[in-house]
Amino acid sequence: MDKEIIDCHRHLYTGGQNKTFEESAKDLILDMKKNGISKSVVIADNVVGSDTADIEELLKVFQDNHEILLIGAINLLDQSEDRLGKIEHLIIEHLIKEGQIIALKLYNGHDKVYLTDKRCFSTYEICDRYEVPLMIHTGINSDDLESAQYNDPKMIVEIAKKFPKLKIIISHLFWPKIEYCYKITRGVKNIYFDTSALADDEVIEMSGGLKKIKNVLTQIILERDNSIVFGTDYPMCKTDSHINLVQSMSISEELKNKIFSGNFKNLFYNKRSQFSLVA
Repeated sequence: MDKEIIDCHRHLYTGGQNKTFEESAKDLILDMKKNGISKSVVIADNVVGSDTADIEELLKVFQDNHEILLIGAINLLDQSEDRLGKIEHLIIEHLIKEGQIIALKLYNGHDKVYLTDKRCFSTYEICDRYEVPLMIHTGINSDDLESAQYNDPKMIVEIAKKFPKLKIIISHLFWPKIEYCYKITRGVKNIYFDTSALADDEVIEMSGGLKKIKNVLTQIILERDNSIVFGTDYPMCKTDSHINLVQSMSISEELKNKIFSGNFKNLFYNKRSQFSLVA
């Protein structure tokens, strides 16, 4: 495949296989090469000591790898007034301004905190101030069907209108209610979507089938051609299945290329941190 593909949604995950993060990083790089991925964004866990690497581990493992970009994550359950100050100073002032992370992520749903909770607002303000995108986990969790109440897109619309310059990326299209997600966010120009997990068998089955998923993605990209970026949720989901998902959509090659890389470059360019993904 000669087109450029940038994966905006990966994790460094050991999966309980007695591997180190360094060993899992080698697997991630091999998967990129196998599937023709030119750059990947690896998203930090917001919990220290889990099977998924936090930002400190990611910075250590990928410090010399220019094919890997990083997104930091905020733990909403571990915040006080003092903690917020440390997050802003350590993560934002250093990591974002130095170009070491290119966005932040909230895990509402994993964290039992509503998006309208006051604990979320410092993250909105930080991303807005430093002009970096905010990624939000949405939809149910496989082992927790009630988790979606914390990341309902109706709250994302509310936040997007409060912060009209803030670029918000909805991950997983609020599965299984993907059509609801599309309809309720329609017309909000600072809301974007990634394709992560949408080619996973469980997500396909619970969301109404692959045809429905492709139809919803097609409606979104035809209405606003800068609105979707490519993501997989590797290693929980397969890279090739997500490439095939986009390739099989009934849209032009130009629009496919926008999903695979063009939209990412425009969305994540940050003039404050003085780096560009276009170069």
